[in-house]
Amino acid sequence: NHYFAKYQNVGGLVVSNPVMVKGYKVGQVRSIKYNFADEKMPFVVEIAINDDVKLPLGTTLLLADEGLLGGKIIDIAFGGGTKFYGKGDTIVSDVSTGLLAALGEIMPKLENTLNNLDTTVNALKLIASSPSLHSGVNSFGKTMEDLNATLAQLKSATASLPQTMNNLNRISANLDTKLSELDLQKIIAELETTIGELNGFAQKLNNKDSSLGLLLNDKAVYNNLDQTIQSANALLVDLKANPKRYVNITVFGKKEKK
Repeated sequence: NHYFAKYQNVGGLVVSNPVMVKGYKVGQVRSIKYNFADEKMPFVVEIAINDDVKLPLGTTLLLADEGLLGGKIIDIAFGGGTKFYGKGDTIVSDVSTGLLAALGEIMPKLENTLNNLDTTVNALKLIASSPSLHSGVNSFGKTMEDLNATLAQLKSATASLPQTMNNLNRISANLDTKLSELDLQKIIAELETTIGELNGFAQKLNNKDSSLGLLLNDKAVYNNLDQTIQSANALLVDLKANPKRYVNITVFGKKEKK
């Protein structure tokens, strides 16, 4: 069966080149013509394939590379339609990106990547040879040693924590026991008795009939007592100033007057 496909550029495709299905040859290129009236797709390629190979609608004839060093082929990519192309139909065409073309696109990117990688390697070498890096590594090692020592001390300090908590619980239990043993009612009764005695003493002080009440509340008693104290003070002063008035001094050896 003969079919047609149109291409913008055949890229080295020649008559008798194979037509393949997943690497299996099912036909070959029968003719290649140039259509000057069609500027977009001027190359018209006619293929002949085995008549037992049916091409469903949606099939694409790909212009592809046969290998890294091989020529061009037509590779059939079957469509998913339920109906089929008839003899002499023009089938949709496309160009498969070959390995060399892909390498041509990849090589500039790969070269740029290699340049960046080389720059990165040089930077890493510079960092690795820096004295500050070695100093930082040594400092980090010292920090880890200090951290390990701190963790060991913390572990040692917390080892006695359960025993400390047991002691605290025991002290709390003892304190609860001591408090429960106190006779609070007896203490309250004694306090009430003491307060009552204080109240009685205060009432006696305020009672004018008692001795303390008279001293505190009777103004006449206070005045008499004050006058008595003043008289006693005056007498003491005069006694010191004129002792002869109150004391009869006898000179030893002098005869008494009859």
